[in-house]
Amino acid sequence: MIELKTLEIEAFRFIDISLFLPRWTCRMIVSTKAVLVDESWDLDALEEKKIPVFQVYKPGKTGLLDGKITAMTSTAARAGIYIGMSGKEALLKVMYEKTEKG
Repeated sequence: MIELKTLEIEAFRFIDISLFLPRWTCRMIVSTKAVLVDESWDLDALEEKKIPVFQVYKPGKTGLLDGKITAMTSTAARAGIYIGMSGKEALLKVMYEKTEKG
């Protein structure tokens, strides 16, 4: 089963995607400018997309937004994302920067 939800954080809208598989759930929160994923996504495969992608390992009850970033693509690192940031903080940083730059 796939669940899609609209998520609004400050002035920005995202799509919260949950893919329910028999043994686990894959989650991601996406926009046109950034992607926040859980540990089930392969960052090496996402590296070639040239969009900031950052990962929260085992977000559990805190969720992707409150969880701490544990890994990221090089595009995310160049955007100023760092290990230990919250998922929400990382998303907003990219969104505000991309909005200011155009």
